[in-house]
Amino acid sequence: MTNMNSPRFRAEQYHKALPEEIRSYLRSLGIAESVIDRQRIGWNGRRITIPVFDREGNVLTFRFAKSPSDKSRSAMILSEVGSCPELYGWDALAREPHTVVVCENEPDRLVLESRAYAAVASTGGPSVFLPQWAPYFAKVVRIYVCFARTKAGAAGARNVLAVLPWAKVVTLPAEAGEGGTMTDYFVRLGRTRVDFDMLLAAAAAKEDDEADPASPDAKRQPPLHKAIASRVERLKAAIPLADIVGLFTDLTPSGAELVGRCPFHEDTRLSFVIDQAAQTYLCSSCGARGDVIAFLMQKRSLTLGQALEALERFRDSDEL
Repeated sequence: MTNMNSPRFRAEQYHKALPEEIRSYLRSLGIAESVIDRQRIGWNGRRITIPVFDREGNVLTFRFAKSPSDKSRSAMILSEVGSCPELYGWDALAREPHTVVVCENEPDRLVLESRAYAAVASTGGPSVFLPQWAPYFAKVVRIYVCFARTKAGAAGARNVLAVLPWAKVVTLPAEAGEGGTMTDYFVRLGRTRVDFDMLLAAAAAKEDDEADPASPDAKRQPPLHKAIASRVERLKAAIPLADIVGLFTDLTPSGAELVGRCPFHEDTRLSFVIDQAAQTYLCSSCGARGDVIAFLMQKRSLTLGQALEALERFRDSDEL
């Protein structure tokens, strides 16, 4: 017999009740349709519901986010009464990723997951990161902490570093705003996975240089992120976006643009558009966007380095 009060049942009912206008709002934040469904984001009639899963995939509790029409001064995200701080993103760690981004809250995590990053957040906010979570990060090679440019965000980053001392701190650019979110970065500023990967590389390079400032190699070699940026620009100039996208979906001219079915989801209409002048793509349905490098990273789940190597191989031999 189904327990209609169980968190899992409630999560499914809330997800089924998610109105199209709320789905559209979530997509406008940079959260992909596939992530909305996979994470069972829902609607309880007043707030957006975000189920929090445990390591076995059971729903432990919920977080509740304000709807776009809620103009009250109430908190943007609330916890279920009586719930304890939990790690939001056990499913990401279960994939044994090479890299994990610790971000400030659940929406930031959903935006990063929509761009194929393994990401986690504490339901207790940036001020809470529990020591008992540390063993589950032991096999992660690279951990980055990316919180808002606020005093609370800086203090939260220190909290994470106290638990995961090998993590690197990433700071979003000033134009994202003092309290800038992943939505600000990827949607409002239009940045791509390549841009964010370069932020990660810059953070790693900066901390490595600070750890050994007298290293002669560090003085002779250009910063890692500048070398990567040079490779990125050369490949973007050398390889038309359509040459790569065309390997995965049929494209049709439409004025100055190319259109096709989106290769990132089951697309029943021509939602995927390539701007040939800018050499960028955008799916009006799932929100996927970026350039030739971001496309390959997302489509084949590659790191930035792997994508660059694949595109260099394609440039030289027409083999991907």
